[in-house]
Amino acid sequence: MSRGRAVLGLAFAVAALLTPPARAASLRTLHVDALSMRADRAAIPVGEVFHLAIHVHVRENVAALDELVVPDVGTMTLEGDERQVSSSSAGTDVVETLTLEPTAAGTFTFKGAYLDAIDARTRKPSRFSANPVRVVVVGGTPRTTLVMFAPIWRLMLGIMIAGSLVLVALAALVTLMRLRRRPVPPPVLVAAPVAPPAPPRTPRDDVADALRAYRTAPAHDSLMRLRGALFVAAGVTAGATLRDALAATPDRELRTALGAAERTAFGPAHERDASSPELVAATETWLSAGAAASGR
Repeated sequence: MSRGRAVLGLAFAVAALLTPPARAASLRTLHVDALSMRADRAAIPVGEVFHLAIHVHVRENVAALDELVVPDVGTMTLEGDERQVSSSSAGTDVVETLTLEPTAAGTFTFKGAYLDAIDARTRKPSRFSANPVRVVVVGGTPRTTLVMFAPIWRLMLGIMIAGSLVLVALAALVTLMRLRRRPVPPPVLVAAPVAPPAPPRTPRDDVADALRAYRTAPAHDSLMRLRGALFVAAGVTAGATLRDALAATPDRELRTALGAAERTAFGPAHERDASSPELVAATETWLSAGAAASGR
Protein backbone atom coordinates (compact mmCIF):
# COMPACT_ATOMS: atom_id res chain seq x y z
CA MET A 1 0.00 0.00 0.00
CA SER A 2 2.77 2.50 0.87
CA ARG A 3 4.52 1.69 -2.40
CA GLY A 4 1.31 2.43 -4.33
CA ARG A 5 0.90 5.77 -2.57
CA ALA A 6 4.50 6.70 -3.43
CA VAL A 7 3.93 5.90 -7.12
CA LEU A 8 0.67 7.89 -7.11
CA GLY A 9 2.39 10.90 -5.46
CA LEU A 10 5.19 10.79 -8.04
CA ALA A 11 2.60 10.76 -10.85
CA PHE A 12 0.88 13.87 -9.43
CA ALA A 13 4.23 15.66 -9.11
CA VAL A 14 5.17 14.90 -12.74
CA ALA A 15 1.73 16.08 -13.92
CA ALA A 16 2.13 19.34 -11.97
CA LEU A 17 5.50 19.98 -13.60
CA LEU A 18 4.16 19.29 -17.10
CA THR A 19 1.04 21.51 -16.66
CA PRO A 20 1.84 25.26 -17.29
CA PRO A 21 0.32 27.83 -14.93
CA ALA A 22 -3.00 29.30 -16.06
CA ARG A 23 -1.52 32.81 -16.16
CA ALA A 24 1.41 31.73 -18.33
CA ALA A 25 -0.97 30.00 -20.76
CA SER A 26 -2.84 33.28 -21.29
CA LEU A 27 0.29 35.30 -22.20
CA ARG A 28 1.36 36.02 -25.76
CA THR A 29 4.82 35.16 -27.03
CA LEU A 30 6.60 38.38 -28.00
CA HIS A 31 10.04 39.71 -28.89
CA VAL A 32 10.09 42.91 -26.77
CA ASP A 33 13.01 44.99 -28.08
CA ALA A 34 12.23 48.32 -26.36
CA LEU A 35 10.07 49.65 -23.53
CA SER A 36 10.77 53.19 -22.37
CA MET A 37 8.98 56.13 -20.76
CA ARG A 38 9.69 59.90 -20.70
CA ALA A 39 8.02 63.21 -19.84
CA ASP A 40 8.12 66.17 -22.21
CA ARG A 41 8.85 68.56 -19.31
CA ALA A 42 11.01 68.05 -16.22
CA ALA A 43 9.63 71.05 -14.26
CA ILE A 44 5.91 71.84 -14.41
CA PRO A 45 4.01 74.68 -12.70
CA VAL A 46 0.90 73.69 -10.77
CA GLY A 47 -2.17 73.72 -13.03
CA GLU A 48 -0.28 73.36 -16.34
CA VAL A 49 -0.48 70.15 -18.39
CA PHE A 50 2.42 67.99 -19.55
CA HIS A 51 2.73 64.68 -21.41
CA LEU A 52 4.05 61.31 -20.25
CA ALA A 53 4.92 59.16 -23.30
CA ILE A 54 5.38 55.36 -23.17
CA HIS A 55 7.02 53.62 -26.16
CA VAL A 56 7.04 49.85 -26.83
CA HIS A 57 8.61 48.06 -29.81
CA VAL A 58 7.99 44.37 -30.55
CA ARG A 59 9.17 42.42 -33.56
CA GLU A 60 5.74 40.91 -34.19
CA ASN A 61 2.97 42.64 -36.16
CA VAL A 62 0.12 43.09 -33.66
CA ALA A 63 -3.03 45.20 -33.81
CA ALA A 64 -2.78 46.27 -30.15
CA LEU A 65 -0.82 45.69 -26.95
CA ASP A 66 -3.55 45.40 -24.33
CA GLU A 67 -0.94 43.86 -22.02
CA LEU A 68 0.69 47.28 -21.54
CA VAL A 69 -0.03 48.61 -18.02
CA VAL A 70 0.46 52.36 -17.56
CA PRO A 71 1.77 53.74 -14.24
CA ASP A 72 -0.42 55.10 -11.47
CA VAL A 73 -0.60 58.92 -11.81
CA GLY A 74 -1.40 59.49 -8.12
CA THR A 75 -2.99 62.85 -7.31
CA MET A 76 -2.48 64.25 -10.80
CA THR A 77 -5.50 64.81 -13.03
CA LEU A 78 -5.58 62.61 -16.14
CA GLU A 79 -6.72 64.95 -18.94
CA GLY A 80 -6.26 62.47 -21.81
CA ASP A 81 -4.91 59.04 -22.80
CA GLU A 82 -4.02 58.52 -26.47
CA ARG A 83 -2.51 55.32 -27.88
CA GLN A 84 -0.97 55.12 -31.37
CA VAL A 85 -0.02 51.83 -33.06
CA SER A 86 2.17 51.67 -36.18
CA SER A 87 3.42 48.50 -37.91
CA SER A 88 6.21 47.93 -40.42
CA SER A 89 8.48 45.16 -41.61
CA ALA A 90 10.55 45.69 -38.45
CA GLY A 91 7.58 44.98 -36.16
CA THR A 92 5.12 47.14 -34.21
CA ASP A 93 5.61 50.40 -32.32
CA VAL A 94 3.08 51.47 -29.70
CA VAL A 95 3.20 54.99 -28.23
CA GLU A 96 0.76 55.80 -25.43
CA THR A 97 0.64 59.45 -24.35
CA LEU A 98 -0.89 60.50 -21.04
CA THR A 99 -1.88 64.17 -20.68
CA LEU A 100 -1.56 65.08 -16.98
CA GLU A 101 -2.24 68.16 -14.86
CA PRO A 102 -0.53 68.43 -11.44
CA THR A 103 -2.64 69.80 -8.58
CA ALA A 104 0.08 70.24 -5.93
CA ALA A 105 3.77 71.16 -5.83
CA GLY A 106 6.41 68.55 -5.05
CA THR A 107 8.60 65.85 -6.57
CA PHE A 108 6.77 62.95 -8.22
CA THR A 109 8.19 59.67 -9.50
CA PHE A 110 6.14 57.54 -11.91
CA LYS A 111 6.89 53.84 -11.73
CA GLY A 112 7.78 52.31 -15.06
CA ALA A 113 5.00 50.99 -17.30
CA TYR A 114 5.19 47.23 -17.82
CA LEU A 115 3.77 44.31 -19.78
CA ASP A 116 3.72 40.57 -19.12
CA ALA A 117 4.45 38.15 -21.98
CA ILE A 118 6.23 34.95 -22.89
CA ASP A 119 9.77 36.04 -23.79
CA ALA A 120 10.30 34.66 -27.31
CA ARG A 121 14.03 34.36 -26.59
CA THR A 122 13.77 32.20 -23.46
CA ARG A 123 10.19 30.82 -23.82
CA LYS A 124 9.56 31.81 -20.20
CA PRO A 125 6.88 34.10 -18.69
CA SER A 126 8.54 37.49 -18.13
CA ARG A 127 7.69 41.01 -17.04
CA PHE A 128 9.18 43.78 -19.18
CA SER A 129 9.38 47.15 -17.40
CA ALA A 130 10.15 50.72 -18.52
CA ASN A 131 12.34 53.17 -16.68
CA PRO A 132 10.77 55.29 -13.91
CA VAL A 133 10.27 59.01 -14.62
CA ARG A 134 10.76 61.82 -12.10
CA VAL A 135 9.20 65.28 -12.48
CA VAL A 136 9.19 68.35 -10.24
CA VAL A 137 5.99 70.39 -9.83
CA VAL A 138 6.84 73.96 -8.88
CA GLY A 139 5.09 77.11 -7.63
CA GLY A 140 1.59 78.08 -8.59
CA THR A 141 -1.44 78.90 -6.50
CA PRO A 142 -4.06 76.17 -6.11
CA ARG A 143 -7.34 76.93 -7.85
CA THR A 144 -9.32 76.72 -4.62
CA THR A 145 -7.19 79.50 -3.15
CA LEU A 146 -7.75 81.67 -6.20
CA VAL A 147 -11.50 81.20 -5.96
CA MET A 148 -11.49 81.89 -2.21
CA PHE A 149 -9.60 85.18 -2.44
CA ALA A 150 -11.10 86.44 -5.71
CA PRO A 151 -13.72 88.69 -3.97
CA ILE A 152 -11.04 90.23 -1.73
CA TRP A 153 -8.80 90.91 -4.71
CA ARG A 154 -11.68 92.51 -6.60
CA LEU A 155 -12.43 94.75 -3.60
CA MET A 156 -8.78 95.80 -3.29
CA LEU A 157 -8.61 96.47 -7.02
CA GLY A 158 -11.72 98.65 -6.79
CA ILE A 159 -10.21 100.62 -3.90
CA MET A 160 -6.95 101.18 -5.79
CA ILE A 161 -8.82 102.34 -8.91
CA ALA A 162 -10.99 104.72 -6.86
CA GLY A 163 -7.90 106.11 -5.10
CA SER A 164 -6.15 106.62 -8.44
CA LEU A 165 -9.16 108.51 -9.82
CA VAL A 166 -9.20 110.79 -6.75
CA LEU A 167 -5.48 111.55 -7.16
CA VAL A 168 -5.93 112.28 -10.87
CA ALA A 169 -8.84 114.63 -10.09
CA LEU A 170 -6.80 116.50 -7.45
CA ALA A 171 -3.83 116.83 -9.80
CA ALA A 172 -6.12 118.18 -12.54
CA LEU A 173 -7.66 120.70 -10.12
CA VAL A 174 -4.25 121.96 -8.96
CA THR A 175 -3.08 122.31 -12.57
CA LEU A 176 -6.24 124.23 -13.52
CA MET A 177 -5.78 126.67 -10.64
CA ARG A 178 -2.16 127.32 -11.64
CA LEU A 179 -3.15 127.95 -15.25
CA ARG A 180 -5.74 130.51 -14.21
CA ARG A 181 -3.09 132.51 -12.33
CA ARG A 182 -0.94 133.14 -15.41
CA PRO A 183 -1.72 133.90 -19.02
CA VAL A 184 -1.59 130.97 -21.32
CA PRO A 185 0.25 131.53 -24.61
CA PRO A 186 -1.63 130.49 -27.70
CA PRO A 187 -0.84 126.91 -28.58
CA VAL A 188 1.36 126.20 -31.57
CA LEU A 189 -0.20 123.52 -33.64
CA VAL A 190 2.27 121.26 -35.34
CA ALA A 191 1.02 118.49 -37.47
CA ALA A 192 2.88 115.41 -36.28
CA PRO A 193 3.35 112.61 -38.76
CA VAL A 194 1.11 109.71 -37.97
CA ALA A 195 2.85 106.39 -38.28
CA PRO A 196 0.69 103.56 -39.57
CA PRO A 197 -0.18 101.08 -36.82
CA ALA A 198 1.78 97.87 -36.80
CA PRO A 199 -0.23 94.92 -38.08
CA PRO A 200 -1.47 92.66 -35.27
CA ARG A 201 0.43 89.46 -34.64
CA THR A 202 -1.13 86.22 -35.80
CA PRO A 203 -0.60 82.59 -34.81
CA ARG A 204 1.26 82.23 -38.11
CA ASP A 205 3.81 84.83 -36.90
CA ASP A 206 4.32 82.82 -33.69
CA VAL A 207 4.89 79.64 -35.74
CA ALA A 208 7.46 81.46 -37.91
CA ASP A 209 9.34 82.70 -34.82
CA ALA A 210 9.26 79.22 -33.24
CA LEU A 211 10.50 77.62 -36.48
CA ARG A 212 13.47 80.03 -36.64
CA ALA A 213 14.35 79.18 -33.02
CA TYR A 214 14.09 75.42 -33.69
CA ARG A 215 16.23 75.58 -36.83
CA THR A 216 18.87 77.57 -34.92
CA ALA A 217 18.87 75.22 -31.88
CA PRO A 218 16.89 72.00 -32.50
CA ALA A 219 16.61 71.11 -28.79
CA HIS A 220 13.70 69.77 -26.76
CA ASP A 221 12.43 73.18 -25.54
CA SER A 222 12.44 74.77 -29.01
CA LEU A 223 10.71 71.66 -30.44
CA MET A 224 7.91 71.85 -27.84
CA ARG A 225 7.55 75.61 -28.49
CA LEU A 226 7.11 74.95 -32.23
CA ARG A 227 4.65 72.12 -31.57
CA GLY A 228 2.61 74.34 -29.22
CA ALA A 229 2.53 77.19 -31.77
CA LEU A 230 1.25 74.79 -34.46
CA PHE A 231 -1.46 73.57 -32.08
CA VAL A 232 -2.57 77.17 -31.40
CA ALA A 233 -2.61 77.88 -35.15
CA ALA A 234 -4.92 74.88 -35.56
CA GLY A 235 -7.33 76.42 -33.05
CA VAL A 236 -6.59 74.44 -29.87
CA THR A 237 -4.41 75.01 -26.81
CA ALA A 238 -0.80 73.85 -26.60
CA GLY A 239 -1.80 71.18 -24.08
CA ALA A 240 -4.38 69.48 -26.36
CA THR A 241 -3.86 66.12 -28.05
CA LEU A 242 -2.94 65.57 -31.69
CA ARG A 243 -6.40 64.18 -32.34
CA ASP A 244 -8.01 67.42 -31.10
CA ALA A 245 -5.66 69.55 -33.23
CA LEU A 246 -6.33 67.55 -36.42
CA ALA A 247 -10.08 67.74 -35.83
CA ALA A 248 -9.92 71.52 -35.38
CA THR A 249 -8.45 72.44 -38.80
CA PRO A 250 -9.13 71.39 -42.41
CA ASP A 251 -5.83 72.97 -43.60
CA ARG A 252 -3.95 70.11 -45.29
CA GLU A 253 -0.48 71.69 -44.99
CA LEU A 254 -1.05 72.52 -41.32
CA ARG A 255 -2.27 68.96 -40.60
CA THR A 256 0.92 67.60 -42.22
CA ALA A 257 3.06 69.87 -40.00
CA LEU A 258 1.08 68.81 -36.89
CA GLY A 259 1.71 65.13 -37.61
CA ALA A 260 5.43 65.72 -38.20
CA ALA A 261 5.71 67.66 -34.92
CA GLU A 262 4.04 64.83 -32.99
CA ARG A 263 6.34 62.19 -34.51
CA THR A 264 9.42 64.28 -33.77
CA ALA A 265 8.36 64.85 -30.15
CA PHE A 266 6.89 61.47 -29.19
CA GLY A 267 7.63 59.03 -32.03
CA PRO A 268 9.93 56.00 -31.82
CA ALA A 269 13.50 56.91 -31.02
CA HIS A 270 14.87 55.53 -34.29
CA GLU A 271 12.47 57.72 -36.34
CA ARG A 272 12.90 61.09 -34.58
CA ASP A 273 16.03 62.20 -36.49
CA ALA A 274 14.26 61.59 -39.81
CA SER A 275 11.10 63.35 -38.58
CA SER A 276 12.90 66.61 -37.71
CA PRO A 277 13.70 67.65 -41.35
CA GLU A 278 10.16 66.60 -42.27
CA LEU A 279 8.80 68.91 -39.56
CA VAL A 280 10.87 71.87 -40.81
CA ALA A 281 9.86 71.29 -44.45
CA ALA A 282 6.16 70.84 -43.64
CA THR A 283 6.08 73.99 -41.49
CA GLU A 284 7.83 76.05 -44.19
CA THR A 285 5.31 74.78 -46.77
CA TRP A 286 2.40 75.85 -44.57
CA LEU A 287 3.94 79.29 -43.92
CA SER A 288 4.62 79.80 -47.65
CA ALA A 289 1.04 78.85 -48.53
CA GLY A 290 -0.31 81.32 -45.98
CA ALA A 291 1.97 84.12 -47.22
CA ALA A 292 0.85 83.53 -50.81
CA ALA A 293 -2.81 83.57 -49.79
CA SER A 294 -2.44 86.86 -47.85
CA GLY A 295 -0.41 88.51 -50.62
CA ARG A 296 2.67 89.19 -48.44
